Amino acid sequence: MRAVQRSKGTIRFTFKESMANLKKEPKKESLIMLHFNYGRGQRFKYSTGYYSCFSDWDLKKQRMRNKAHLLNGGHVNDYLNMLETELYKEISALDAKGLSITNVHLRQKLDQITGKSQTKDIDEPIRLFQYMDKFLDHKKGKIADVTLRSYKQTKKLLERFNSNLDFDSIDLKFYDDFVLFLEEDDKSLNTIGKHIKNLKVFLRSATQDGINKNMVFTRSDFKAPKEQTTAIYLDDEELTKLANHDLSAFPNLDKARDIFIIGCYTGQRVSDYNGLTKKNMVVRNGIPFFQIKQKKTKKEVLCPITTEIQQILNKPKNNGEPPRKMNEQDINECIKKAGKKAGITEMITHTRTKGGKEIIESTPKYDLIGTHTARRSFCTNMYKRGMPTYDIMQFSGHSTEREFYKYIRIEKEQRAVNIAKSGYFNIT
Repeated sequence: MRAVQRSKGTIRFTFKESMANLKKEPKKESLIMLHFNYGRGQRFKYSTGYYSCFSDWDLKKQRMRNKAHLLNGGHVNDYLNMLETELYKEISALDAKGLSITNVHLRQKLDQITGKSQTKDIDEPIRLFQYMDKFLDHKKGKIADVTLRSYKQTKKLLERFNSNLDFDSIDLKFYDDFVLFLEEDDKSLNTIGKHIKNLKVFLRSATQDGINKNMVFTRSDFKAPKEQTTAIYLDDEELTKLANHDLSAFPNLDKARDIFIIGCYTGQRVSDYNGLTKKNMVVRNGIPFFQIKQKKTKKEVLCPITTEIQQILNKPKNNGEPPRKMNEQDINECIKKAGKKAGITEMITHTRTKGGKEIIESTPKYDLIGTHTARRSFCTNMYKRGMPTYDIMQFSGHSTEREFYKYIRIEKEQRAVNIAKSGYFNIT
């Protein structure tokens, strides 16, 4: 890392959390700290008050990268430059006067420069909902819109539950009462779990910022409840039925079906398989591929253009190219109708918890098809064919086998069959 040499000591900027951890989670934010080493065992640390993640941080320059999505990156870098310059001036002044450098003096000086000393005694402690507003404002443009929207929904529910709620009010009685409140609001168990999880995100961040001292949210009984949802996949026979069904009289259904089928044979998320163009089509060693840079993982993958995909590209309306991008909500709506017309009508019985009550329902399979079903179908069908898990994950983007097996929801019997066929057992 770049070190700024001074007349006495070394100034550098780095993260509060270890680099090793942040490299594993490059999108995770951490507080930017100023470090000044000015002698054996003499170290001064100062919080800049700003956050960054590893992928947005230039290790060599020790500054935020110049990226379009970083709306205040230049402001943060100017602030870091100012801290560095002012600290250098103070060190030089002390050195010229023959005075000793102390952490107390340096902190007081930087507090004075940044205005912290002027507000320390008169600022009232920040309250829970105030902190949430600050948190949401800070995260704007840095996290996915859907995640930000989820956090805002949690804040609104907490305000409805108790508009006077504060950090010290969070205890196990609050937890039980808030869960009951959400149940009476007819929320599903997984929705309740989502809001508890979001609340813990708020509280964990406030704790890291030194604002919250109440650690009850870390207890094992302050948990985010969840249950396994009903997630289907389409097997090879069902995919063939869907792909071959004549939908020419229903242009929107026809287009949604084609986009969906491409997802089923590439194993990509909808954000990657919806909107492919001719520019994504390449040939390597005589084999046609889609070259895709995954939006979530930023990994580049080559997905073979299978016979099933080629049949879609060869349709006169497509002129050798993938179908044009379609609104995801429209795909979800149309693919259900397409599945019904193709005869994917098996009744699926599933159990879920809503409003604190267990509900058993039977739903036709076509009504459970969505854009996410494509990736799950690819993973499950390839697994059943015996493709190694690691190779499937190369396309799907799963980071661990544990997450992969949770995702495909394959029957235990089928998994046992695959393992038995793997060659590890002597079977006659």
